[in-house]
Amino acid sequence: MFDILEEKVTLVEQLEKTRQTYPLEAVYIITPSQESVSKVIEDFTKQSTPLYTGAHVFLTSPPEHSVYQMLMKSMPSNLLKDYKELFIEFHAREAQVYSFESPNSFFRLYSPVENSVNAVFDGELKKLAKQLLSVCVSLGENPLIRYQKGADLDPDYTNKSLPFKLAQLVQNELDSYTRIRRQHGAPLETQHKRSVLFILDRTVDMYTPVLHEFTYQAMANDLLPIENGQKYTYSYADEDGSSANKEALLDETDSIWVSIRHKHMKDCIDQLMTDFNKFLVENAGFNDRDKAANLNDIKKMLATLPQFQTMKEKYSVHLNIAQECMSVFDKEKLAEVATVEQNCATGFTSDSHHPKTLMDDMIPILDNPVISSSTKVRMLMLYIMYKRGISEEDRLKLLNHARISLPENEAINNLEFFGEKLIRTKSGPSVMKKKKYRQPQGDDIHYEFSRYIPRLKNVLESHINKNLDNAAYPYTKDPAGGSDGNKAASDLRSARPTWFLKGQEAKNPRIIVFITGGVTYSELRTAYEITTKHRQDIIIGSTHILTPQKFVEDLSVLRKPPTRSYSPPKQRPLPTPPKAPATQNYNQYSKSPSSDYHQSHQGGYYPQNAYSQQGTYPSGNYQQGNYPYNQSNPGYQQQGYPTRPQYMNPKP
Repeated sequence: MFDILEEKVTLVEQLEKTRQTYPLEAVYIITPSQESVSKVIEDFTKQSTPLYTGAHVFLTSPPEHSVYQMLMKSMPSNLLKDYKELFIEFHAREAQVYSFESPNSFFRLYSPVENSVNAVFDGELKKLAKQLLSVCVSLGENPLIRYQKGADLDPDYTNKSLPFKLAQLVQNELDSYTRIRRQHGAPLETQHKRSVLFILDRTVDMYTPVLHEFTYQAMANDLLPIENGQKYTYSYADEDGSSANKEALLDETDSIWVSIRHKHMKDCIDQLMTDFNKFLVENAGFNDRDKAANLNDIKKMLATLPQFQTMKEKYSVHLNIAQECMSVFDKEKLAEVATVEQNCATGFTSDSHHPKTLMDDMIPILDNPVISSSTKVRMLMLYIMYKRGISEEDRLKLLNHARISLPENEAINNLEFFGEKLIRTKSGPSVMKKKKYRQPQGDDIHYEFSRYIPRLKNVLESHINKNLDNAAYPYTKDPAGGSDGNKAASDLRSARPTWFLKGQEAKNPRIIVFITGGVTYSELRTAYEITTKHRQDIIIGSTHILTPQKFVEDLSVLRKPPTRSYSPPKQRPLPTPPKAPATQNYNQYSKSPSSDYHQSHQGGYYPQNAYSQQGTYPSGNYQQGNYPYNQSNPGYQQQGYPTRPQYMNPKP
């Protein structure tokens, strides 16, 4: 708001509220909905005197043709001073990260209740395609598109074509946009290679969303109550010894956060201590102090340095995060948990042998009342996915040890909607028949608890090295090069930005990644690491950013999705208290016709009554800012918009 007022803007008001007449021109920044455009028109036609002397209308993305026509025909032409489409239907979360901030897309795409309604599923894909067009236009890219074909998924998985459908819609949007630019004589450049847009499904890697990750950003968002991945509340010590709660933003403006967010927690703590001791040496008056030996030493010293308030506050934030994370790590026995998790995810022990005692290793952890049920659920998921389903006998045995709740059991059951087998029969595929996982080698090996490499890294590096399987990740169009390819690539580059690799051109064309159903912090880290290693810009995004807790919560209600708007979890669930010997026997989840429970087609069990009622969604407001879709209107890409000069030079 301050930045807006600095530009000599007199007043900022919300469109839907009653406003007074003002003798100045107004700037409208609105979503391309019929409701928003109608409000603008009313400001200049409803009363005898217009509210403002003119309107500069900026839409966050192209509207449906009917909405555009409504504005042009109903708005007095002498009062419509300017009209532009900004292509900003996304949030730039980090230097290389974008998000649509639409977590409910998860349900519209994967819920058997929601995606069984074609209007909901298809409408969601169309909305995502338009938002991806915004990303590409803002980046100045007209990329080649590769999509995940899902050939290695379970044959019974019904959502396998999701990436293909979305890829085709995005291709149509890009083709329409570049055609219109050419009709208006947009300048072309030919010296750049075409970028590549990868459209992936969450099934590309189902291990990453539930694994415990021990790099700083991922670990903090997993274990601590950080709001929306950025707002952290902590206890701050004043010089008089008193303490107060403060809020800190963990974003690009925090240089300490940026420098350590992708490092392993141990390396972060070492760096914080090294940097602080260096500060003591470099500042006169502190040379006689003893060096800080641990995090508590630093916190005590910071309380006595009131003249270095800014530095003190920044270090206090990250010292609190590191200490809280390590406290949870010890309390939840995450060293023991992580060993089992890594063995499941990689298929190997730390000494490169196939794990043969996984169930025996899991049972003491599942029995431990100190360890939270959410941690146990994640471990069970990893084990079932590693084994490609387990016997019914083993499943009941593990559930009796874990004593998880019915919603948590339902989260496990709903893995089937992502192509995972739950129950394995004697004739079913064994773990040995799974596609082999590449063991980390050389520079990939750092810590025993971080052996698993997100599969995204394998996909992107294989593409960079030109050996990614075209059958598994086909193109929507022939990627053959030549002048035509370069010409098409340059259509969106008239205002080409440089986000990273500042002062030096990247050696390779940019790669854009979009993952439906959420992207993890581990995958964000992977994008940065590949950028550094290969000198190639990687832009990564999704419908929303996932935490393990949110992923499990969403899985638990997939058959009955919520209708309320999304709000991030405020705190980590408390550990399960000690219990007397279990009186509930999971054998009650039988296949008996008289049971209150029935079996899903892959062997998961859930109560009939609890999940019989279908969830419903309001027909509008699909994203913040009233972004409707209209099944009856094919969209602007089929209308042509031959008279819209704003396409000449789109700038977000």
